[in-house]
Amino acid sequence: MIHPTRDPKAITVILSRRRCLGLLAAGVLPATTLPGCALVSTESPYWATVAAVAGVTQPSPVTRQQADDLPYASILAWYDDGAVAFMVLGEIGPQRELVYYSQSRQVLVTRGPFIVRSVGMAGDLTRTVFPPDWPMADNGEPADLRTLAGRTLVRRIDIQSAALFDVPLSSHFTLDGTARIDILGRPQETVLLREDVKMPGEKPYSNRYWLDPATGFCWKSHQHIHARADAMNIEITKPAG
Repeated sequence: MIHPTRDPKAITVILSRRRCLGLLAAGVLPATTLPGCALVSTESPYWATVAAVAGVTQPSPVTRQQADDLPYASILAWYDDGAVAFMVLGEIGPQRELVYYSQSRQVLVTRGPFIVRSVGMAGDLTRTVFPPDWPMADNGEPADLRTLAGRTLVRRIDIQSAALFDVPLSSHFTLDGTARIDILGRPQETVLLREDVKMPGEKPYSNRYWLDPATGFCWKSHQHIHARADAMNIEITKPAG
């Protein structure tokens, strides 16, 4: 994964503790300052915690025990041919956007299983809007993905670096069988949901989501942030509470 360029004018501010899961220290930019330049202060105890679990021998930068023992929710994220990044939850937004930070100062923001913003990656996704007809749960997350099967829905995105704004992504969802996955040695039976996406002027692509058959929780995904980006894998190593 490529490191972002630090903005020398960026100002580090203290996170609101009401929207953190056990965050111990200041030094993280809030989600509202994305996509300008969101970095984690390397002087904070929070950053030390993230860095302390890095460097474990490949293929994973963290063990199951480490992920379980940390007081933070976490994910593994990587491009198909890239190194695996361990990312820790630093903030929860007002619509339950989960803001994850990596040791290499990259940021992923998810809403439900969908990546809705990114920092420090090629062709960063700077904004995602779910229109009113998109089914949402009571907590503001997209509804159980199992209920999306057979439906076609549109969300809109901005890619600021390409001067593309309010671009419609048309998605058709299909249940695609069952699969057994393993995340850091913990097996999980899942149902597989495929999302076929069309973006104007670009080649269609597909995303996949591995869902808990009882709850619909997404444990793993293989998704493009948009048609111009490579696919990224995400595995939930410790869910947000």
